[in-house]
Amino acid sequence: GTQAARGLNGRLPRHERLTRSAEFQALFQHGKRLDRRSLIVLWRATDDGRRVGFAVSRQLRGAVKRNRARRRLREAYRRSRGTAPANVALVIIGRSGALTANFNDLVAELQDALGAIQEQ
Repeated sequence: GTQAARGLNGRLPRHERLTRSAEFQALFQHGKRLDRRSLIVLWRATDDGRRVGFAVSRQLRGAVKRNRARRRLREAYRRSRGTAPANVALVIIGRSGALTANFNDLVAELQDALGAIQEQ
């Protein structure tokens, strides 16, 4: 039968996720950008509390690879969301490094990016 992926802790609550295309587009067009080796974080201050969405470019060939990269980013975010500011909207975009990097390094990169948001 179907089995859950190893190490995943379940879904993010709906109120913590970006759910509409307009929310993603607002961040892509007007969000501030932080570049890291394996990921890009687009962010913007909000009044709604912390909300996050995930994206992976089609430059990463194959849906299976893109979905795996997205799952790794989601789990890295779950482990490091405490370092993100309370009132911010985020889109975390995976690069090819999100698929190949050691998972602990991916978590450290994301924590570094989230910590940089608090400093700005």
